[in-house]
Amino acid sequence: NTFFISTLIIIITNFIVKLLGLINKIAITRVLGTEGMSLYVLSFPTIMLFVSIAGLSLNVTISKLVSESIVSRKYSPKKIVKNSCKISLIISIFLVFIYLIILKPLSIYLLKNEDLYYPLLAGAPLIMLVGVSDGLKGYFSGIKKMNISSMGNLSEQIGRISFSLIFLYLMIPFGTKHAVFFCLLALSIGEIFAIVYCLSKIKKFPIPDYPHTKNETKAILTMAIPNTASRLIGNFTYFLEPIIYTSLLNYLGYEISLIQTTYTIFDAYTIPLLTFISFVPFAISSAMIPGISEAHALNKTDSIHYYIRKSILFCLIPVLILVINLFFFSNEYMNLIYGTSDGTTFIKSLSFLFICYYLHIIVVAILQACGYSKEVFKVSTIINFLRLIFIVILSFVDFINLNSVLFGTTLAMILGFVWNFIFLLKKTKYHINLKNLLTLFLIITISMSLTYLLKILHIHFLVILLINSFLIISLSIWQKLIQIESLKKIK
Repeated sequence: NTFFISTLIIIITNFIVKLLGLINKIAITRVLGTEGMSLYVLSFPTIMLFVSIAGLSLNVTISKLVSESIVSRKYSPKKIVKNSCKISLIISIFLVFIYLIILKPLSIYLLKNEDLYYPLLAGAPLIMLVGVSDGLKGYFSGIKKMNISSMGNLSEQIGRISFSLIFLYLMIPFGTKHAVFFCLLALSIGEIFAIVYCLSKIKKFPIPDYPHTKNETKAILTMAIPNTASRLIGNFTYFLEPIIYTSLLNYLGYEISLIQTTYTIFDAYTIPLLTFISFVPFAISSAMIPGISEAHALNKTDSIHYYIRKSILFCLIPVLILVINLFFFSNEYMNLIYGTSDGTTFIKSLSFLFICYYLHIIVVAILQACGYSKEVFKVSTIINFLRLIFIVILSFVDFINLNSVLFGTTLAMILGFVWNFIFLLKKTKYHINLKNLLTLFLIITISMSLTYLLKILHIHFLVILLINSFLIISLSIWQKLIQIESLKKIK
């Protein structure tokens, strides 16, 4: 019951967050245009690289350690939260100093666009704030108060979007780079909103402080370093991605403007549409981590298998709704959301492959909750560097060239999912339910057949979305892929 309700709370809240973010994205995309979005997109890899280091994966780390501590009392949750925030602040001060030093040469010599200096500068405050914000949200997730951590995310989004839109319309007359600077600065304002909200709830849910505990800092670093290193490798290769892509294709004879426009289209339009409901697996992961951590601490294999089965099925149903509709109506959804048809060329062929992306988020979260952070880090390192190698190799293939980023990313994503999923099956001794798998294939076949028929009849694609959603959810409940008996037990 706790898992179901926690998941439901986070998904609903994150859906609202995503909807608000979508409104914000539409406004930003249409006001800034391709030139402004290029600055926005090319700034993100560098900002996220430094934010990942400063954040220390505290959301997952604190959530796991607090939930285990409440069961075992091995560590003091108060010391965990306090020490985590201290470590993050010390690291972030050092990082901001380095960040400010490298900005100018980075924008001019590596990214080959001096207008990126100000957008990149806007990321400096975010580096200072993200660790504290993630730490507080991680604590509330650890004590299973998912509504508070979710509302923290919602507060963050409201603050970010409000100020982003205000800044956007106030600053666009002064030039694109100034507007992008303030749009990115709004990310920091959003973090402040989340911190204030979470601090206001600490009094109601005070952090427990158990006496005679020790080694909290060691426990934090033992889990945080592999988790952060895993994310860091991903963000570091993401940081290198536009540099390698731009330099290599420029060497092959393509103009910088064409290269950066193509990269922006993939990074701002194509991949965001393919990963549009990524909040679903992240929400499920947040709800699942405390439960799996407790089950792992108590060596309850059946409980771990329960969470694996439920989380995968909870993830797959909404994802199937998305990919089936994108397969038939990619152009319509791209125009609806971003006001452009740019970037829709490969969505139909890649939509089903991106199921691996969604499931991989769940698989990684389960492995981390079961204490396999080091193994996840090793796989992540190999896969992320392979992604760069794929991009380099595919750039020299005549019929791919400019599309090397999209195909290289997709290939690495599939390989990473398969690798980690096999490792999960081996370590947890979980067996795939073939009956559920065949049922899912049958549901996909029925849904795609109906969608194709309705498309021939020229039914509006949004009406088809509603019909398709109702069909898939109804069939899933009927076949007991989604079981709602737990709702009847809640008093």
